[in-house]
Amino acid sequence: MPPAQADIILNSVLASLNIQNSTFEVIYNQIPAIVHDLHILNAEQAISPKTTGTISERLCEFGLKSAVPDFYKNIGNDWNWMADFSVYGHPFNLLISVKSFKAKERLLVSGSGNNLSPTIGWGLFDDPAEWSIERVKRYLFRSFIVIYMPTSLYNKLDANVIGIKNINGNPFIRELNTFVLDLRNATVNNAIDISRI
Repeated sequence: MPPAQADIILNSVLASLNIQNSTFEVIYNQIPAIVHDLHILNAEQAISPKTTGTISERLCEFGLKSAVPDFYKNIGNDWNWMADFSVYGHPFNLLISVKSFKAKERLLVSGSGNNLSPTIGWGLFDDPAEWSIERVKRYLFRSFIVIYMPTSLYNKLDANVIGIKNINGNPFIRELNTFVLDLRNATVNNAIDISRI
């Protein structure tokens, strides 16, 4: 079976950055450079939204492979309307919904809406207008426990948005570069302790 278009594009970018043989964590930490090169490729020849979505999932998975390699799963097509990955957790499993550059309504509706299935939002988001305090608070009602975004967007957000806390009293909006460390710090006996997120 030939490689997917997303993998062909992503592998070419990793090669251009000379990180194709690096650890998952090294690759994950280079997301800003990877996204920069993807923007250049997209300007030369448009990358389809489906391919962009798959690339975003691959980038998130590099973080999962770094932090929780033995207890996460790809959810697969039957349930990908809700989330893309699940992580074994205590007392409940954690869902991860991956989006590319725009949250739109797709991220909001991907939240489980049930505190028994807390959700992480992970994306390469780039539009500050999508992150007003009113809109961000809606994610809490959909049982999101944290949303990760690029530092370039995080730094443009209102202080009141950044100050929002999750159900555990921890920051709700976080930078992508904290994702791996956050998951590691929340890991107890090969499961994510949801209270530590």
